[in-house]
Amino acid sequence: MLNFFKKNNFLSKNKISKENFITNFLSDANHQWLNEDRILKRNIEILLNSFSTKQIEFFNKHPTFIIPCQAHLSCAIGRTQNHHLVLVFPELIQLLRSAMAFHGLAILAHEFGHIYHQHTEFKIDTLTAQIEADHFALELGFGEELQEVLLDHANSIDCRVRIAKLTSALISK
Repeated sequence: MLNFFKKNNFLSKNKISKENFITNFLSDANHQWLNEDRILKRNIEILLNSFSTKQIEFFNKHPTFIIPCQAHLSCAIGRTQNHHLVLVFPELIQLLRSAMAFHGLAILAHEFGHIYHQHTEFKIDTLTAQIEADHFALELGFGEELQEVLLDHANSIDCRVRIAKLTSALISK
């Protein structure tokens, strides 16, 4: 069926299929470390498969690399030259390799949300940025897992606000 659409130019030349996007993402030299670990690779494939067509188009235009580093969990770094970075730290890599991998995917989805919403470029307040990134993870199907991660860090007021917003969105879904 896809071949029918391709032959008849029903698909825009600017659009990329989910399969091609994932292949391109994982074949980038920056992601060689992911390809060397079948569990990490499979979990990243799960995350990327959850992206909508609109999100795939965004990340295809805004290359984003997942880079291993030393620190706590992860963070997103806005545009540096022509690409974005999601730094993942040993604790998150371990989580992605564990039976609780979906909690790690929720964290990564949240970081991709910061990039998708271009928080570093629009200079919005931190709490609003966190809530938008949480909502992005929710849209990808990782809301409950992110909620569980946040519950482990519920000692700050900002985190409690995020949990309340996420819980409300989960209930209304």
